[in-house]
Amino acid sequence: MPSQHLGMVKQDSPVMADSKVEDHFAAVRENGSSDTLDETLAAVGVDMKAAHKDKALALLSHNHVNFDPNSPEARRVLRKIDMRIMPMVFAVYLFMLIDKNSLSYAALMNIKTDTHLSADQYSWLGSIVYFGYLAGDVPAMYLMQNLPLAKVFGVSCLLWGIVEMLHSACSNFAGLATLRFFLGFFEVYTAPATIIIFGSWYTKKEQVTRLLIWYTCYGFSNVLSGFFSWAIYQAPAFRWQSLFIFYGGITSVIGIICFFWLAQSPTDASWLTEEEKLIALERVRKNKTGTEVWRVNWAQLREAFVDIRFWIIFLLDISLGLPLGGISLFGPTIIANFGFNTSQSMLLNMGSGGASVVVILVAFVVAKYTNRTIAGVGVFLLSCLGCIMMLAIPASNYGARYGGYVLAIQFANCVPFMAAMMTAGVSGTTKKFAFTAAYQLGYTVGNFLGPQTYRPSDAPNYYTAKYTMLAFLILCVVLFASWGIIHRYWNHKRDKQDAIDAQNGVVHVHIENEEFADLTDWQLKSFRYPL
Repeated sequence: MPSQHLGMVKQDSPVMADSKVEDHFAAVRENGSSDTLDETLAAVGVDMKAAHKDKALALLSHNHVNFDPNSPEARRVLRKIDMRIMPMVFAVYLFMLIDKNSLSYAALMNIKTDTHLSADQYSWLGSIVYFGYLAGDVPAMYLMQNLPLAKVFGVSCLLWGIVEMLHSACSNFAGLATLRFFLGFFEVYTAPATIIIFGSWYTKKEQVTRLLIWYTCYGFSNVLSGFFSWAIYQAPAFRWQSLFIFYGGITSVIGIICFFWLAQSPTDASWLTEEEKLIALERVRKNKTGTEVWRVNWAQLREAFVDIRFWIIFLLDISLGLPLGGISLFGPTIIANFGFNTSQSMLLNMGSGGASVVVILVAFVVAKYTNRTIAGVGVFLLSCLGCIMMLAIPASNYGARYGGYVLAIQFANCVPFMAAMMTAGVSGTTKKFAFTAAYQLGYTVGNFLGPQTYRPSDAPNYYTAKYTMLAFLILCVVLFASWGIIHRYWNHKRDKQDAIDAQNGVVHVHIENEEFADLTDWQLKSFRYPL
C-alpha cells in the first residue's frame, strides 16, 4: 500500500524518547528540516509496514478531539464499554473455571465408578488438561497475533464448550483423557486474550477495579458450581452426565456471543461511533501500551527474554498453579474428608466461594489505599495461614479445619493483581504476548504438577500435598514482592534521571501518538510501572 504520513513530531513535550530518536533529531535540527512521524518511528526501529496498518494510529492522525476524561461524553463512553466488555469477559472466565472444576464434582457423583477410574487415573485427568495447555500455547499466541483476536477467542470458547458436553458420553479413562486434553487446548486462549483486551480498553487505574470485578468470578464459580452440582445431585440418575451437558451448553452459547459482539480494541467496536472510538483511544493514551495487535517483532521477543520480570512471572505462576491444580481437582473431596456427606460438601463449597468474593473486595480496598503489591502479598499470607490451620488443627475439629481450607484457597485471588501488573507494566505487542505466554506456561506446569502431589497413599488427609502447597505459597510471597520492588526501583531510577536531565537543560522529544506505535516499556523512557 502507498506510504502515508501518520503525523508530525513535537519537540516541546516532557516525554523522553529512545536515544535513537534523540540522535535522529540532532541531525534534523542541524539540517534545519522538519520531520514526519514516519521517519522518526523508522529511526527508533518501529515496523513501518505494520504501523501503516494500525487502525488506531490512522484514526488518531486524521482526527482530533478535545479530550476531557471527566466530561459527560467520556463518562458515557466508559459506561458503554463496561456494559459491553465486562459481561462477556466475566462470563467466559466464570464458565472456564466451572468447566475445568466440573470433574471434581463429578467425582462426588460416582464418575470414578461409572468409568472404572483408579485413584491414579483420576489424578492424571487433572494433569492431562495442562498437556493440552502446553500443546495449545504456541498456536494460540500465533493465531491471536495474526488473526482477529476477539474472533479467535470466541471460536475457542465455542469449541471447549462442545468438548465439555462430550464428557457426558465417556465410559472409560481413554475417552475422558482425550477430552481433558482438548479442553486445555482450547481454554489456553482465555487468560492471554483477557489481559490484552483489558489493556486495550481501560486506563491503568481502571484496570485494577475491572480486573478485580472480573476475578470475583473465581468465588462465584465455586458458589454456582456448588449450587448446580447439589441441584443436579438430587436427580435419581444421569447426574454427572447432566453436569457436563449443562455447563458445556452454556459455554458454547457464550462463545457464539463473543464471536459476534466482543471487540479486541476500540477501533474494532461496531457499537461505537467514530467520535466515541476517538474518545476511547484518548482515554488509554497515557497507558503507553497501545491498543492494536501488531505482527511479530523479534527485537521485542529478545527484550522479553532478558527482562527479569519475564522469569519472575514464569516462576510465580508455577508456584501459584501447583496448589491451584490440586485444589481444583480435590477441593470437594478434601471437604468431604473433613467428615461431611456428599450434599454437605457441595453446599460448603459455596461457602468458600462466597468467602473468596469478600476477600477480593477487601483486597481491592487494601490496594486502593496502599498498592497492588501489598494487597497481593497479603492475600498469599492469608492462604499460608489457612494451610497451617489445616495441618495443625486436630482431625476431630473438622469445622475449624474447614475454616482453614476456606482461607487456604484464597491465594487465587492474587491473579487480578498479577494481571493488572502485566497489562499496565508491559508495552509492545510481541513483548506482551511473550509475557502472557510465560504466564500461561508457568500456570500450566504448576497445574500439571499439582494433582500429582495428592497421592492415593496419603488419603484422606493428604499431608504431603498440603505441605507442598504451603511451601509454594511462601515462594509466591517472595516472588510477588520482588516484582513490586523491581517496579519501584525502575520508577525511582527514571524519575532521578528526569530530574538530572531537567537540571542539565536536556530537551526531551515527544513523537506524536507514540503511545500507539508499538514501542516497549524499555523504549518509552516516560513509561512508569505499576506498584
